[in-house]
Amino acid sequence: MAKILGEPGKISLKFCSGTGIEEFKQKFSLTKSEVAAFLRDLAQEIETGGKVEVAYGSVSLSVNPTSPINLEVEYEEDELEIEIKLKEKP
Repeated sequence: MAKILGEPGKISLKFCSGTGIEEFKQKFSLTKSEVAAFLRDLAQEIETGGKVEVAYGSVSLSVNPTSPINLEVEYEEDELEIEIKLKEKP
């Protein structure tokens, strides 16, 4: 499980009756060390296969991702954005 440490920020939740969480978005402010630890844990989860689980406090989200995994890298002015999309296997 890749645990997110640090300060939580803005949150958005959407629930669907019967299935639970349909959409979850939350921003976090982390130190460099906290981000590095999270990315190491996430990489290990992805590499071992099976479910990839991310948790913050009592909230835990997981998917069993398909391959390939989509990665988007964007640089604009002075900001580098990296987005990893893990899509649930059908």
